[in-house]
Amino acid sequence: MTIIRDDRRMKRMSVALVVAGLLSVAIPGGAVHAAPESKSLDSVVQAIKKQFAKKSSVRFSVKRRGGPLPAVDSQASGAYRFRASGVYAADITEISQEPDGTGRSREISIGREFYSQAYVRSKDGKYIWKSPSTVGKWSYGRNLAGVIWGEDLINGINPGFLKLAASHAETSTDGGTFEGVKTTLHSGTVTVPELGERQAGMTFGTEKEYGSRGGPITWKLRVGPDNLPRRFHAIIRFTRPEGGDAETMTMNIIYRGWGTPVKITAPPERLITDDW
Repeated sequence: MTIIRDDRRMKRMSVALVVAGLLSVAIPGGAVHAAPESKSLDSVVQAIKKQFAKKSSVRFSVKRRGGPLPAVDSQASGAYRFRASGVYAADITEISQEPDGTGRSREISIGREFYSQAYVRSKDGKYIWKSPSTVGKWSYGRNLAGVIWGEDLINGINPGFLKLAASHAETSTDGGTFEGVKTTLHSGTVTVPELGERQAGMTFGTEKEYGSRGGPITWKLRVGPDNLPRRFHAIIRFTRPEGGDAETMTMNIIYRGWGTPVKITAPPERLITDDW
């Protein structure tokens, strides 16, 4: 299976999830509370699930490079709010390097409610594509499956991926200091039969489908003394069912401000339209 995008994403050639101005509060780096270091990903999963249960939050930034077409290089930043099952709300802004210019998208997801605005501009500043058609307005809809957080995401705070990684050979060593925090480095490689993408992020599947691309995911996860992730790095190699050279994507995610209060709100009603 080649990289999957919904119709809106195909139209704008790849603009994905991200956060910026609409967050109501600035989120500084959160204080780290001392806790025994663990050499097990199980402790990392437990620490993340405690954040879910607390309805906590985290801020993140992500950079992606490479991958099979129509993937493009991009960088995003944003924040997640949690509930017991995982991510409940997200506010994300992404900048992507499209074939014809620079893309920018902003997407706010709150439960089943979804708001977005996106455009692609050429080098001379002209709009190549806009959604909605009026800049500054927001499109509204109910969340589709591609937008919603799930345990198929290749992400350092996804218990589903961490459990899969823990079931394969993984090592734990001293990770040095990252942004002033002493870390433990977990790392390994897991090969999956299916790799893809949806608006929520890069995905993996554990059952092969006809024509799908799979391949190895080589990953590194640095966690603090509280066992919460600080940095996730992945090299994803997409192999073609018919053979040939693999196409490689690198992804780097940094997590900050664990537990710092974040308010994610819908855009003002006067700016919302059903124009996609």
